Amino acid sequence: MRKRKGFTLMELIIVVIIIAILAAIGIPQFFKAAGKAKEGAAKSNLGHIRKIQLAYESLTGAWLAVGCTRGNPCRLQVDVDNLDGDNNHSTGVDVQIAFTDVEYSYTRSGNVITATPGTVGLGTFTMDLATGATNW
Repeated sequence: MRKRKGFTLMELIIVVIIIAILAAIGIPQFFKAAGKAKEGAAKSNLGHIRKIQLAYESLTGAWLAVGCTRGNPCRLQVDVDNLDGDNNHSTGVDVQIAFTDVEYSYTRSGNVITATPGTVGLGTFTMDLATGATNW
């Protein structure tokens, strides 16, 4: 009787089919988790923007302009002591946020900040600056 020295073609095909089934289940779950992480970052950024807006509004009675585009640095800052008196925030910056989001753009319209995705499948989120109410 001859000794076997390898796998049969049938055994290899079965292993490939099992791996394909596992990949078909796992890959969509990975992309779903990645999308949820990106959405979570956008929600967190909205919260940070709101905190800066509230600090600025308490000093000036107005809201900061927000126009942060996808992939570009977004920086909002507030000069709480207003050392130079001109509200351009070039000195004495006490509160600031800085981030770059490659998936979302952030804009303010009235009292509402909107995070708009650049990728299909991600959600659009809004936050009311005055009340903190959200749509998620």
